[in-house]
Amino acid sequence: MTNILKNWDDNNSNNAYLRYYTPNATLVFSGAKIGRDAIRAARDSMIHPINGPIVQCMHVLESGFVNPAAAGEGGEILVTGKVTYDLKNGRKVVCPVASLGRFVKGVDEEWCQAEYYEVWIDTGELGKAIGEMVE
Repeated sequence: MTNILKNWDDNNSNNAYLRYYTPNATLVFSGAKIGRDAIRAARDSMIHPINGPIVQCMHVLESGFVNPAAAGEGGEILVTGKVTYDLKNGRKVVCPVASLGRFVKGVDEEWCQAEYYEVWIDTGELGKAIGEMVE
C-alpha cells in the first residue's frame, strides 16, 4: 500500500502507481473507477503540476491494520492518515483519510496488487479552498 501512495504522490513517477493495481481493479474515490485507465483519468483530473487545482499531494500514514487471508489468497489492509494537498495558489490543505485495500497475488507483476481500493476522506476544507480559487 505504501508503494501505491508513494507513487501516487510523485508527479514524476510516470504513473508507476498503476502497477500496484490489477488491470481491472476498482478504486472507490468520489465514485467507482474500474480499470487502470479510469484510475489514471481520476488522478489526472484532480492533480496536475501546472493546471491544478491540486498541483501536488503527500500521504502520511498514521496507523494500519492487516486482515490476512488464507494461504495463497490475498488479504486486506486498512490504513488511516492525512493527505496534504498543495493547491495552485500556494495554499496547503490537510485532510484526514482512511483507506481499505484488498490485495491479491500479482496478476501482471510479481508483487501483490490491489484488486479493490476504497478511500474515505474529509474534503470539506479542500473543497472550500478550491472554491475560493475560482471565485
